[in-house]
Amino acid sequence: MQTSLFEEQEENQAKGLKIVVKGQKPLSKNQQTFNKLIKRIETLEHDIESEHEKLIRLLEYYRKEIKPLEVKNADFNIKLAMTLGNATKVIKFTKKQQAHIAEVIVDICDSAFAIKEPTKEQEKFYDQWSEASYQEEKEFQQQEAKEDLADMLNNVYGLDINPDDFEDTPEGFARMQAELKAHIEHTQEMDKEQQKKNKKSPKQQDKAAALKLKELSRIKNFRSIYIALAKVLHPDTEADETLKAEKEEIMKKVISAYEQKDLPALLKLEMAWVHKTAEHLEKLTDEKLKIYISALKEQAADLEEEKLDLYNHPRYHDVFDYAFLPEKEAMKTIMNSRAYFKQIQQDLKTYISVFEQTNSKNQILGFVDGFLEFKDDQDDLEDKVKYYY
Repeated sequence: MQTSLFEEQEENQAKGLKIVVKGQKPLSKNQQTFNKLIKRIETLEHDIESEHEKLIRLLEYYRKEIKPLEVKNADFNIKLAMTLGNATKVIKFTKKQQAHIAEVIVDICDSAFAIKEPTKEQEKFYDQWSEASYQEEKEFQQQEAKEDLADMLNNVYGLDINPDDFEDTPEGFARMQAELKAHIEHTQEMDKEQQKKNKKSPKQQDKAAALKLKELSRIKNFRSIYIALAKVLHPDTEADETLKAEKEEIMKKVISAYEQKDLPALLKLEMAWVHKTAEHLEKLTDEKLKIYISALKEQAADLEEEKLDLYNHPRYHDVFDYAFLPEKEAMKTIMNSRAYFKQIQQDLKTYISVFEQTNSKNQILGFVDGFLEFKDDQDDLEDKVKYYY
């Protein structure tokens, strides 16, 4: 099968670029920097793809091995809460004891409902034991989570967002990320401008003017790259219908990159064309290399951020605790969790069996006291973790 021009370009990009000079002539400092950045970008792109695939495999494995156990345990927890509730109907308790029992029942239900939505019957049972209805509690927790997130964004980034504007969807999360990134970039730009205003020495003014000139030069070069590519790749310059169609596809990318002011994308297209033609990267001028290096640094920084965002994506919430482990170790840890969930399942079955048959007040209170004591220990541990971190 014949490889198209477009496919060859994509293949060249996938292989990456590298400046190699002929003979014994050493690479210049900018040529070395260019090669290092290209290598760094290739590594980051490979890492992102590799980690993305790893997270997908971990998520699939988790959903296969652990999720069914979580759901089953949630069912047993709900049954335990309802069995405990029924057992209290035939035994008289003090108001304080009754309040403790209600607290335990609500906590057990909360942990179960975090895994699966309750049925109407289960929701009705919950409402009988809780001071707030299930729907009220659900709305309260959602609003609280939004307010906590809004406070964090305001305290850390100075971003003022109304909690009611948050959308609990992947699209809403993506929009919030984009807004946050734009705000950070704007803040950084404003800080730079303020710093420029605060520094008024002649030397610093000259430097600011030089930077402005450099930026104008960058824009000029950006346009010159676009014009050069447009001249070479414009479909109207091609008589061959097949090549004309291929150039149309490439030209769409060139126009899109130019309209979006995406210099790294435009440079990639230019560099791919440099490979396709008989020209060589070592012939690039030092001035052009500096433009490339500036764009590649931005691209590397964006990829670093993308890699970090990958771990924090809501899609991989279930496997976040395993995400930073090597894959084999993560798989082993997930598998070891099976034994933990199965043991919990056996314990729940035992408690359910006891409460289905018991009329012993001491057995019920013993379970309730043990549950609340364990809960207090967990709360103390969480407080210590928050204190230290």
